[in-house]
Amino acid sequence: LKMKRIDQNKGFNRMHLMLLFSILATVSVLSHADVGEQRCDENIDSSCVAPYTTEEKIEGHKYTYATSNPPGYFPTEFLQVSVVNIKKETHDSKVITFALPQDASLNLPVSSALLMRAGDNNSKTMKPYNPISSNSKLGSFQLLVKIYPDGKVSGFVDQLVVGDMVAFKQTKRNVKKFRHPFNNVKRITMIAGGTGIAPMIQALHALLEDPTDETKIRLLYGNKDLNGIMLKTELDDMVERHRDRLEVYYVLGQEEADETNARVKEANFIHEIGWINEEKIRRLAFPVGEGSIVWVCGVDAMYDSLAGSRAKPLSEGSALHNLGYRDDSVWRS
Repeated sequence: LKMKRIDQNKGFNRMHLMLLFSILATVSVLSHADVGEQRCDENIDSSCVAPYTTEEKIEGHKYTYATSNPPGYFPTEFLQVSVVNIKKETHDSKVITFALPQDASLNLPVSSALLMRAGDNNSKTMKPYNPISSNSKLGSFQLLVKIYPDGKVSGFVDQLVVGDMVAFKQTKRNVKKFRHPFNNVKRITMIAGGTGIAPMIQALHALLEDPTDETKIRLLYGNKDLNGIMLKTELDDMVERHRDRLEVYYVLGQEEADETNARVKEANFIHEIGWINEEKIRRLAFPVGEGSIVWVCGVDAMYDSLAGSRAKPLSEGSALHNLGYRDDSVWRS
């Protein structure tokens, strides 16, 4: 900085000095941020903002996309974006925010997932994740990731720091056949366990943000305990803003007839104890009928007990079959 010579007769008072030091400190902070040296974690410093970095698409390159009307941001080949924020959601899960160009949206079909690559360009380790942020969000997107002790991809995610680059793509296999707007659907019973909430909250954004959509939704959300409920703040906020359309029932339990959470239930923190089973679905879900859909996403044991399997036709003797649901009224993520 060039400083003008100050007339000694006029003096150089303390106010001038303080102003000068303030300007120099600001320039120093900005210069460090510009070169990308800033590293931050929302749990340590909520005011810290990391630089947004994305791998630019190659001009003239012909990219292909999983859907064409409209195409999403990520093509069917990997494209890298940077981590801009890491937030601890529960003791074993994180919400990771990734950068997009400032005016860009994921623009994903709902329901669909992105395929994350764990590692460098030669890595064959990858896993699909449904974003939990809305398509209306510009400049970034978020994923909910549960950290497993022996998980290859979640272990990679657990080691990420702000500024790291991560590659994503989307293939046709990552896009479900059922997509918003869900034509001829009037009522959806969502049944989720753990991180199975991700595709549900992705759909809730689309359903509740659409002023022309009148679909009613009931969500039965199972977790082991109160501290394990992921995205509870976001869900409670959605209920508060859309009480005429959305109901959420939290179900907590280590076992099907778990009584360890009874005291929590009495304190009105949850609605049900144990597992999500046939009896609870009979009481809490929308009844079988035209325009009524049940949507399931969770662990294998949930699919087995409620539908018989994750992908095969609905099994006789499964909870949903016993309640009168059939393949055309059951979606599985």
